[in-house]
Amino acid sequence: MRKEGFSRYTLYGEEGISLPPEFVHLERIRDRATLHDWTIDPHAHPHMLQLLVVENGGSELHGERSVQSFAAPVLVIVPPACVHAFRFDAGAEGWVLSVAADLANDPRLRGLLGSMEALGGSALAISLAAHPLILQRLAWLLGDLGQRLGQEDQVGPTLLAQVALILATAIEAGTGNLDAPADGREPLVARFRALVERHYREHLPVADYAARLGTATSTLTRATRALIGKPPAEIVHDRLVLEARRNLAFSGASAAQIAYALGFADPAYFARFFKARTGQTTTAFRRARSSKGA
Repeated sequence: MRKEGFSRYTLYGEEGISLPPEFVHLERIRDRATLHDWTIDPHAHPHMLQLLVVENGGSELHGERSVQSFAAPVLVIVPPACVHAFRFDAGAEGWVLSVAADLANDPRLRGLLGSMEALGGSALAISLAAHPLILQRLAWLLGDLGQRLGQEDQVGPTLLAQVALILATAIEAGTGNLDAPADGREPLVARFRALVERHYREHLPVADYAARLGTATSTLTRATRALIGKPPAEIVHDRLVLEARRNLAFSGASAAQIAYALGFADPAYFARFFKARTGQTTTAFRRARSSKGA
């Protein structure tokens, strides 16, 4: 895997192309991987969620925190903006579903996908060896979706429902909460997380987030503490730290450049902020990542 940096793509190399909110794309793993000698270099999709179902063959997922080796069958969930890379065994079989983050956050789907935030911001691989029925369900739904996408020009209500069912099945498998009841506060927290994704570089106070959500700061705080176990400000800080880790690990930018890109006016304050929340200096973090060959 290349270490000098990472690219931010709409799909696979299409930089600078806007992504429509109804975007849905499905392809076989072999169709893309064979073009790149079965290796996909580090990259990120800022506005897209991806789901991979590997049915046959071994693979490696190079995430932001670790490298996971896995044998099929396996489910891989890649949240928006997560830096990731893959190395597949030659001949690996499976599906790659790409969905606009705006579609995954569509109010019509939030009741089904409210637990998506529980997956965190990093790519996740889940073995389906002990869950043959989930594998069978996902394989059928994806195969049927592939046929439907080839026949229809746009994502209508039927396709939207099918995409929602695929994502809900994957997220349930990823969180292990196959029978967990829904929490009425999930839509508010989901909207907050979506706002954070758009504005974390602006360092807005929690009161501003609450106002934009049309709720009280205390209500938002109770909701995030109940569902995530953290107050809103800490969630914003976590997002800043995550982006800082990504840039330190996958780009050659200096700590000062990263600080300014993340909205910090003072690189020294950014350095203290990063160390207080990770226990490492930016230099130590980057050195540790380099020694692991990440």
